[in-house]
Amino acid sequence: MRYIPLVTALFSTLGAAAQSYDSPATVAIDRDAPRSEIVAYSTLSDALTFDRAASRYLRPVADWQEERNESGRLLTGEFTMPFAWIDRELFLHVASAGSSYEVTVNGKRAGYVQDGATPADFDITRLATEGKNRVTVTLFAPAVADALQRNPEANPALGECYVMAQPKMRVRDVVVDAALADDGNNGVLGLGIVMKTHSLNPKTTRVYYELIAPDSTKVLDGYKDLTLDMRREDTVRIMQVVPRSQMWSTGQPNLYTLIVKTRFEGRINEYVPVKVGFRTVAADKGRLLVNGEPAELRVKEFEAEPQSGELDTLRKLGYNTLRLPAGRLSRELLNRCDSLGFYVVDQLPIDTSRSGLSRKEGGNPSNDPQWLDAYLDRTQQHYHAVKRHPSIVAFSLARESANGINLYESYLRLKELEPDRPVIYTESGGEWNSDRLDL
Repeated sequence: MRYIPLVTALFSTLGAAAQSYDSPATVAIDRDAPRSEIVAYSTLSDALTFDRAASRYLRPVADWQEERNESGRLLTGEFTMPFAWIDRELFLHVASAGSSYEVTVNGKRAGYVQDGATPADFDITRLATEGKNRVTVTLFAPAVADALQRNPEANPALGECYVMAQPKMRVRDVVVDAALADDGNNGVLGLGIVMKTHSLNPKTTRVYYELIAPDSTKVLDGYKDLTLDMRREDTVRIMQVVPRSQMWSTGQPNLYTLIVKTRFEGRINEYVPVKVGFRTVAADKGRLLVNGEPAELRVKEFEAEPQSGELDTLRKLGYNTLRLPAGRLSRELLNRCDSLGFYVVDQLPIDTSRSGLSRKEGGNPSNDPQWLDAYLDRTQQHYHAVKRHPSIVAFSLARESANGINLYESYLRLKELEPDRPVIYTESGGEWNSDRLDL
């Protein structure tokens, strides 16, 4: 491993520990595999609205009631499962929470998550029944898990929460990749439609795809038949050459619309719409390269999420890059950055500043192997939640979190997931787990 030559440096002390900490709590139980946001619709017209209101395949959890006990806040809401969902897979989506939390459905545990800042999905197919169902989310009081958080919320709140029904063979994720063609005049768009089956027997589903350009013209369409069995998953891969001028950039934030639909035994099972902006991004000698060209960055740093209307003002003032704070993911904010053409340096939800800056083994969670699973979980879950946003041109690995094996491994994991997008860490002290990017 690349961090072995640096072992000696890890035992130097950059600052006295400000607070002791214990070993981490369980990272997650029964949470579904991470993915970017997927919403299923029953018709094309509904899909093109990108709405998350109640529909044939989606039910917001509503009528929340609150009580408190020694563990924290208990929020109980309801959703109604129609008979038509009996042969579908059901997923509870929790957009965010201000703390670690546990979910139960009809009194049975659906799952537990330590990092409440990042969206999570729970497979509740076996827990839900036709008619009314009760969802209880326990938001735990600040505890040991908050060692990775700068300012734990004293009164944590629950974000958007809904239940979605998908077919037994479903669209699990959509991934986007891009490259520059050899001629330098075109871009190559790569799309991956990740399909998963929950059936034990072989099942063949026809996967249709249609890509619509910003000017409403159809760029491509087609279909592929996919056969899966034994709860397997596979990816339908699509490549398309697009003029370089139509790639996403701060000057031309082109967003395409991808519509995926699946068909089984002559019936359309779901429509899944996705906004697609594709561009290449890399760091070269401290410069950010977007679509192969150096980008001039005019950066505005935020300690809290920008307020409504603030982005338009920043655009008029000449800013084109936002450095966002750690915290809950705002889908609306990132969508706005995509459409306005802002570059975003996105902060992962890791901040151990309350534990001091000691790099001794065990002196800070960043260099304590007991915390490795927690670091990797937050890194991977956060990455998958935001990976499709073209505005995110770099990740900030952590904030004021010393350095050590857990941040080394988190950096390596991000590079395994996506080698080119820069990963920076201001407090790395010149060590290798921070790409050079002059901001």
